[in-house]
Amino acid sequence: MTIAAPTKNIKVPFDSLTLRAVIAELRTRLIGGQVQDIRQPSASELRLGIRSQGRSYILALSCDARFARVHLTGRKSANATAPPSFCMALRKHCEGAAIRDIRQLGFDRVVEIEIGARSGEADSATTTLVVELMGKHSNLILVSAAGVVLEAAKRVSHRINRFREILPGVAYSPPPEQEGKLDPFDARTVRTLTARFSESPSPDADTAASQLIEQVAGMSPFLAQNIAVQLLNGEEGAVGRLSQVWDAIFGAAAEGLYHPVAIVSAGHTIGAYPFPPDQISAEMHTPVAELNAALDQAYSAAVTRATAVAAASELKGQIERDRKRLLRQKEIAERTIRESDRAEEYKQCGELILANLWQITPGAAEITVQDYFDPELGQRTLTLDPKLSAQENADAHFKRYRKVRDGQAMAETRRAESEALLAQLNVALGELRELEERGDGIDADVRRLREDLRGRGLLVQHGAGAEDAAAPGPDMQGHKIRRVVTPEGYEIYVGETATANDYLTTRLAASNDLWLHVRSSTSAHVVIKTHGRPEAVPRSVIENAALICARHSSQKHSGLVPVDYTLKKHVRKPRGAAPGSADYHHETTLHVSP
Repeated sequence: MTIAAPTKNIKVPFDSLTLRAVIAELRTRLIGGQVQDIRQPSASELRLGIRSQGRSYILALSCDARFARVHLTGRKSANATAPPSFCMALRKHCEGAAIRDIRQLGFDRVVEIEIGARSGEADSATTTLVVELMGKHSNLILVSAAGVVLEAAKRVSHRINRFREILPGVAYSPPPEQEGKLDPFDARTVRTLTARFSESPSPDADTAASQLIEQVAGMSPFLAQNIAVQLLNGEEGAVGRLSQVWDAIFGAAAEGLYHPVAIVSAGHTIGAYPFPPDQISAEMHTPVAELNAALDQAYSAAVTRATAVAAASELKGQIERDRKRLLRQKEIAERTIRESDRAEEYKQCGELILANLWQITPGAAEITVQDYFDPELGQRTLTLDPKLSAQENADAHFKRYRKVRDGQAMAETRRAESEALLAQLNVALGELRELEERGDGIDADVRRLREDLRGRGLLVQHGAGAEDAAAPGPDMQGHKIRRVVTPEGYEIYVGETATANDYLTTRLAASNDLWLHVRSSTSAHVVIKTHGRPEAVPRSVIENAALICARHSSQKHSGLVPVDYTLKKHVRKPRGAAPGSADYHHETTLHVSP
């Protein structure tokens, strides 16, 4: 019976067998080496620079849920701007110390790197860097000689895992053992499995693989599938070949005799394994001298590809959010245009109310009057607000008339702008879909597309998204002032109380900064830091600030809000005025839809 080797949807894991082979190579190179450099380029990535046997090595360790691994790499990483506490702890306890041992915990995906005390220190200063490679539970943990956690890349409190805390000062406990499972390096294991397989002499590959996963410790689905394919490809059957297949993998691994291969597809290394995996076509196997080097090549490409795909997905989400914003903006503009057809009606209603003030009783909800705008002088029923006086009802109709009349031209402009921007976003979305289908080598294209869209004033973060981008800024002296950093790199400051508005306008804002406020209404004071170049501020930044200002105003539920902006030097607080009061001139008005 021959099992065909599948080649689609190939994913080569970093399993327990791969880890054992990697450690075998690491031990020959790194034992006795000195840790000279420690870097943590990201929250889940660690790089140890080690000088050993006259050569410099870089040991890459990752507790990323998708790419948890440990291997040598030839790729240097930049230092983080502010080293995390885990990196600082490693530098304190391990920099300058020697690698004493590198070992695997049983046949599990756990590595213990024992780092000796530095010169002049007692052995009690010896530490162990524990690398747990367990999917989303992966972690990097620094443990003292007394078995106490010094620091971890991922701190785990009792709220996350009440059975196994990983916090500084807490005793370290290793991951739970796989109780009741067979040790693959125990000679009795083959006899036990042979007896169990004899009970079902003709299993298919999936059944055989499932049995191996359930019964053998450290058995990954990939390795189990590999063994099952080899078992069922022999004429003597699975039971007869078990001892031979087992010895070819675990017997060889026990003696450190590996035959590493890189898995190559379309000219790209997509994985590496200590032995040629039979479930993958032999045409994709490329023998390599070192498993570490093949893993480095495979994971570097995979991480780059995943980063590019994530960036493409994020950009797609931004485009979709911008499309929804523009569609809402277009809908509001069209609603305003439709309502503009009733402008004359609002004006006539106001005039009819004025002409009949004498007969409108307080609290009336409607009144029927003679319509002198009708050539036949018919009757018209006017709707009134019972809470308003007759004069106030007339004023309300005139105000609505002016708003609709004045907003028509702006709404038509806004609709045209929205349609043009939507067309650009639709083109960009189509281009992005083509990049996602291509998959490889798209990171530069995604960055180019993002910068191109931002250069055209698109992909502006608004509202909560923009405000979530806030970062630490200058000392606000206890005032509630929010700092927002736009995608273009400009700082926007928003006062959240009357006294905060005063402080922002009179103390924090420079004379050439842009200052914003909702016209004729209560709103936050908003300041854009221009660094002395107000003319260089992109319109997208001003629109972003105007939207934030409108959302922090009494008109935040209105369809169209007028926001004034001017230079801060044209703003002053009247003597003796209440907190938050300001007079300004030389303003420009921008209408936004919050």
